[in-house]
Amino acid sequence: MQDVLLLNADYAPVQILAWERAVCLLMSQRVRSVASYADRLVRSPSFEMEWPAVVSLVEYVRVRTSPKLSRRNVMARDQFTCQYCAVAPVTRQGAPAMHELTLDHVIPRAQAEAGQVFIEWRHQRMPVTCWENLVTACSPCNHRKADRTPEQAGLVLNSRPKRPSPGDSLRIALARTHVPVEWLEYI
Repeated sequence: MQDVLLLNADYAPVQILAWERAVCLLMSQRVRSVASYADRLVRSPSFEMEWPAVVSLVEYVRVRTSPKLSRRNVMARDQFTCQYCAVAPVTRQGAPAMHELTLDHVIPRAQAEAGQVFIEWRHQRMPVTCWENLVTACSPCNHRKADRTPEQAGLVLNSRPKRPSPGDSLRIALARTHVPVEWLEYI
C-alpha cells in the first residue's frame, strides 16, 4: 500500500502518513488533497475517491517533534553508514543492508555509572542509551571497539552523534521509505 506525504498549510513537508490515516483526515476535512496516485481509487460501499498521494493541513501547525529513538532511526540519522570506517553496505536492490550494521554505544554501557555516562562534547551526564551516545557501526568495528571508548580502541569517530532536530525528522522518515514520483515536487 502507498503512504501519503503530509504537508503543513504552507506546503512545507511535515511527515509521512499511512493512507488510512490520510483518508480519515480527508473525511473529517482536517486536510485537503494536493496530489493523487494515478489510476488508483479508495472505495467503500457508499463512496469512491482518488487515492491520496499528498495532502496538506487546512490550518498551520507548529512542528516541534524529534524522531523517536530507535535502531532504524539512528541508522537513518547516520545515513546507514558506519561512523568509524565509513562503510555503507547495500543489498542487491540498492537498499541499505541493515542486517550488516549494528548500534554502538560510544561510551560503553560497561563504563556507565547508575545508568549514565559523561558525554564530553555535551559536557554533561546523560543516559547511556540516548541519541548523543549511539552511532551506527559495522560489525567488525563494533567487535573491535568492544567495551572501550573509541580512543581506547584506536578508532576515530567520523562525526559526533546528536539528537535530530525537528527538521531532520522528515529526512529520517524519507530514508525509511520509497519516495513516489508524486511527492518529488513537495520535498
